[in-house]
This record gives sequence, structure tokens and C-alpha cells, in this order.
Amino acid sequence: DGCRYRCTFCIVTVARGEELSRPVQAVIEEINALHQQGVNEVILTGVHLGGYGSDIDSNLATLITEILAKTQIPRLRLGSLEPWDLPENFFDLFQNSRLMPHLHLPLQSGSDTVLRRMARRCKTAEFAAIVNQARAQIPDFNLTTDIIVGFPGETEQEWQDSFDFIKSIGFGHIHIFSYSPREGTKAATLPDQILNEVKKQRSQQLHELAQTMKQQFITSQLGKNFPVLWEGQREETSDGLFLRFGYTPNYLRVACVETENDNLENQIIPATLKHSEDNYIFTSI
Repeated sequence: DGCRYRCTFCIVTVARGEELSRPVQAVIEEINALHQQGVNEVILTGVHLGGYGSDIDSNLATLITEILAKTQIPRLRLGSLEPWDLPENFFDLFQNSRLMPHLHLPLQSGSDTVLRRMARRCKTAEFAAIVNQARAQIPDFNLTTDIIVGFPGETEQEWQDSFDFIKSIGFGHIHIFSYSPREGTKAATLPDQILNEVKKQRSQQLHELAQTMKQQFITSQLGKNFPVLWEGQREETSDGLFLRFGYTPNYLRVACVETENDNLENQIIPATLKHSEDNYIFTSI
């Protein structure tokens, strides 16, 4: 909980206060209890997940290592992580197949001058280096991100630079936010606030790019076989069958066809990604 940083657009750090980490043993005990109840995947998350341990002489890498050593949970996934928080050799942790090959690293902008006004601590070149290292070390790695469109003072050139950088990286998914001022933040007082019409136009442009990149990543994964954790949700089809949904390790939401008597819920079963249509990725088991 809490965050020691002060990105100029963020009110959360003000609202949540200083960082506070749960003890490692408490996290391990909760995961073991959940696993005994039948839970097969847990997600580590927090206001500032990468800051874990700053107040208890620990760190996120140590927590992950301890969880993998002292629990049998089949799948461990990480929530949103600031790119500057990743320690050296962090990606070595993913040699353990129980740590899922997906990271959500908020970029916020692909323009270094905008990032500076945001008080972000990772330049675009540093972000690209992190991504290149992850992709070199982690098979089928999926990268998702957050982008803020229309930050105060964002010029047409800065927007184009941002757009081009985002395109060059390639993301499996993007959460897109049009900037809105939050009282009490520095960004709310900055000059040259962007017109809503401009924000809407840039947002639409980025949504189109994001959809293209998402489909490109999906296409790159077709034909591969992954252990899928099948979840509780399923939908009846027009021909009386059911679509069961689940997630691959690299966080692709997939579907398979079930009969009324089938029940894959909460099982981890290998599946081959066959094709995608209508926002569904279909598999065969």
C-alpha cells in the first residue's frame, strides 16, 4: 500500500500515504491457505507493487523467490509494475514456469519531454531496453501497458513521437486514459491544458493502433500449445453447446467448446490456440 513517488498526474499517492508492506510470511500463509481451498492462481498487486519491502528491509524479488520456494501454488502472476522498479536479474525469476510470462509496465507516454513533465523515472530508451531484455529471456512474453493521452502541454510533435514509440515497442494490450485533472496534483496546475476534442482524436488513433498490435500478438501465438487455467465463466452458443473461457500463462483470454456435461472449471489443461474471431481466441484441447 502507498507510494513514495509523486508522478505529477497522480492523486493516489497522496490519498494512500507512505508505503506499507505486508510481511513475507503473511503473504505466504495466505497463498497456502488459498491453495488449500482450491485456488490455482494468485496475483501479487498493490498501490506500488515494485516498492514492496522498502519499509521491511525486503524487496519484490525476494518475495517472489520465497513464494515459489514455500508454496505449491501452480500459477503466480504479477500486477502492475513501474519499469524503474525492476532489479538487475529480475527476469531470471521467470525461469520458474510457475511465474507467469506477462508484465503490465505502465509507460504513460512515449515522449521523453512529456515523461519529464509527468515526473516519470523511466525514459523511452530505458523502457525499450527493459522490453528487449524481457523478450530475449522469457518465451512468449506478453507486455501490456497504460498510456495517458492529452497530458498538459502535449504538442502535436510530442504526440507523434509518443505514437511512434508505442508502435515500435508493440503491446499485447493498452489501457488508454484521456488525461483529466485531479485537484491537488501538480499536473492540474500546468499550463496548456489540451482540448477535449484533441484528446478524443488522439485516443481514437491510439485505440486503433492498440487493436492492431493486440491482433498481431495473438496471431504470433496461434498454433502454440499452452497450459490454460479454465475459469468459471461460460456462455451458451446458438447450437446448444457452451464456450468455456480461460487464460494462458501469458494472459491471453481463450475459449473452448464444451458440451453441457463437460466441466473444465478450475482445471489447468493444455490447449492449442487455433484461430481468433469476434474477439475470441479459440482453442482445441
